[in-house]
Amino acid sequence: MAHFEIKDSKKGKIMHIEGGLTIEHACSLKDVLMEAFSSTDHLSIDLRDTSAVDLSCLQVLCAANKTFIKAEKKIDILGELSDTFKKAIADVSIDRQSCDSPYNGHCLWDKGGSDG
Repeated sequence: MAHFEIKDSKKGKIMHIEGGLTIEHACSLKDVLMEAFSSTDHLSIDLRDTSAVDLSCLQVLCAANKTFIKAEKKIDILGELSDTFKKAIADVSIDRQSCDSPYNGHCLWDKGGSDG
């Protein structure tokens, strides 16, 4: 079961996700991201306590990234990507070079990492 929590930070909002991000949670993830989009100009996502992730939720996060960028808002990953996320990204062959998005210049998975 995934648990989502959004808190205020100095720069905007931090969304902490705990548990598995699988297809059963894709709609809830989308809803929480849309709520955050309407309430902040900068969202940092803390994925450190996620235990699993699948393609459906990776796609929701990629779509959120495009939506934030298009609206000239900022979205990033807090801290470093977990091994769980790195493996999921590799397993589904997400590759910045093969992405044809016009927003490819700011790929959520490039992972610079922010401090919130």
